This record gives sequence, C-alpha cells and structure tokens, in this order.
Amino acid sequence: MYYPTPELVRAGVLAEKYGFDSLWVQDHFTDLPPSGDKVDPWTIMSAIGVQTKRIKLSPGVTDVQRLHPAKMAHIVATLHELTEGRTMLAIGAGEAMNIKPYGLPWEEPDVRIDRLRESIQVMRLLWNSTREKTVNYKGTFYTLEGAWLDQHPYRGRIPRVYIGALGSPRTLRLVGEIADGYFPWFNTLDTFKKRVSVIESAAESVGRSIKDIDLVVLLFVAITKDESLRKKAINAIKPEISILNHRNLLRRMGYQTKAPGTADYSYQHVLGTTQAAEMAASISEEMPDEIAEQFMLTGSPDNCIEEIDKFAKLGSTHIVLRDVIGQYIFGSVDKGEETMKELGQKVIPYFQDLQLTPRTK
Repeated sequence: MYYPTPELVRAGVLAEKYGFDSLWVQDHFTDLPPSGDKVDPWTIMSAIGVQTKRIKLSPGVTDVQRLHPAKMAHIVATLHELTEGRTMLAIGAGEAMNIKPYGLPWEEPDVRIDRLRESIQVMRLLWNSTREKTVNYKGTFYTLEGAWLDQHPYRGRIPRVYIGALGSPRTLRLVGEIADGYFPWFNTLDTFKKRVSVIESAAESVGRSIKDIDLVVLLFVAITKDESLRKKAINAIKPEISILNHRNLLRRMGYQTKAPGTADYSYQHVLGTTQAAEMAASISEEMPDEIAEQFMLTGSPDNCIEEIDKFAKLGSTHIVLRDVIGQYIFGSVDKGEETMKELGQKVIPYFQDLQLTPRTK
C-alpha cells in the first residue's frame, strides 16, 4: 500500500517541515505487485521542489540504461537550478524489470558497471560545458563531439552524484573511485562495515579520502508502543527484505529458506510479475523476526537514536528512513506525518548536533 501521487508530493513537503535534510524518490517503471507506486521521480521532485526551500532531492535510484547521459545531465541541471542547488543524482547499474520488458538490452554486470562509469563521466563534462567551452569524449558506449549544454547547474555548482549499489564489490569500488556518495539498499551493521571497507580501499587507491564520500544508510522505521502494530510492521517488510537480499545476504545471516526454486532468486534479475511476488512471499513466510529487525528501527524514538548511533559510529554520514506504518500498513500520509513529527522532534535534533548530515561540499 503506497501513497497516491498528490499525497506523495504532500509527504515531501511535510518532510521539510519536520526537519528532514533529504528526500529520495524511487525510479522504476514497475516493481513486484501489489506496489503500484512507481511514479516518475523528476515530476514528483519538481512539484516538491517548488513548494520547499531547504530539503535536498534525489532519485533513489535511477539507472543508466533508460536515458542517454546527455538527457540525464539536462534534467538534473534544470532541476538543480529550479531548486537553487538542492538536486542530487543517485544512479546505478539497473534492474532487469525496468529494462528487459521494454526492449532495452540487459547487459552483463561488468558491462553495466562500465556503462555507469562512462555515464557519470559524460554528465560531469556536460555540466561543466558552455557554448564557448565545448567538450569531447570517446568511450565504449558514449561519444561527445564539440558538445555543450546551455542549461547550467545552479551557480555553476556541479550536482553531487551518488552511486546505488546492492553489494557488488566492483560497484562499491566505483563508489570509492568516482562518487560523491554511496546510496545502498538495505544494510545490517555487519554488511555496512564490510561494504564501506571496500569503498575506502578503492578511494585510497586513487588518492581520495573516505571523508569525501557521503555514506548513506537506508533503514525501515516503525515508531510505536503498540506491540501488535510493531509486529505488523515487521511482517510488512519481510517480503521486501527477501527480494532485495536473499541471494547475497540472508543465508549468511543464518536464514535458509525452504521455499522451492529460490536458490538463485535475486531482485536485480526478476521481473515485476505476480509469480515473482509470490516467490518473495514464500521466501519471507518462515523468516524469523530477528532477521527483519536488523533492517529496521522499531519502538520508541530513543530506540531509534540508539540504533542509528551504531551506524554513525561505523562512519555513516547520512540516514535515510522508510516509514512502514504510514506507507506500508495504512497508506496514509496523515499516519506518516505522525512518524515524521516524532522523528523531527526527538531524533533528528540529536544527530544534527553530531553533524550527521549530508555534506554540501
């Protein structure tokens, strides 16, 4: 259950009201049913951007296959000016469900990561281009010959680029080599620590510092004293955890599903079909609560602070929260506002004092 499009815009405006620093909008044509929440992020972010003054906006995340990097650079630069420098770009190597059904080539992982690297290089060249200072580029996938964009980013400040990575070591190395930020899907404390280590080593290999990379942690959140509602929240996220992490993570966490045909089940490769959704549900049916709880914040605001602080101590500089009660259970922005208010009054101030906010360099 997800917010209708106008309500999603209202939620974004409320997020700024309650002190959130950033808002991330998914960029999918589709997803596993019954989600039906796949809006165009650029439209949504434009609507939110003109009604806000401070909150930063980014897709969470887009991919390199569906737009040429020149068009992507054009869109991002336009929104960057519209929002007076508040637009960021999170981009990754893509998922099959947004590629294969639409006649686009679904390439091997190494090819998609090479394409991702080139796409970022091309966009940065174009953001720095002018009619008087055209740019050239010759890569495997993209070519520029005397190219420029008349649309410039706000005050010439290049938008920050985050690389979305589920856990591929090569993608994590690319984060360390060229990205301004790391945008993961869901991490435990253990996986976050290990993945940041890969990013840090890659950064050092090219003379960069991990301190120059914004390290995002994405967590589900369910603030409630009602144990039955808390249980509903845990059960609500289990299918999503199963589709996102089963192949590479759940078995290492000690959960081996007995569901047939799931040995190679991977979110990156499934299509947005009813069959795939049923497979995700079967994987999650026997999942212990303690597995799901490692990906979420539950209970009181103080409990949230305690758990977020663990990630902060491991180097996270940016926490992104996905509300379960408002969005997953009730599909109500009013319910979601209750969570935002609690976080804004009791959790966000604590971490702002610690300067746990996105870098603006």
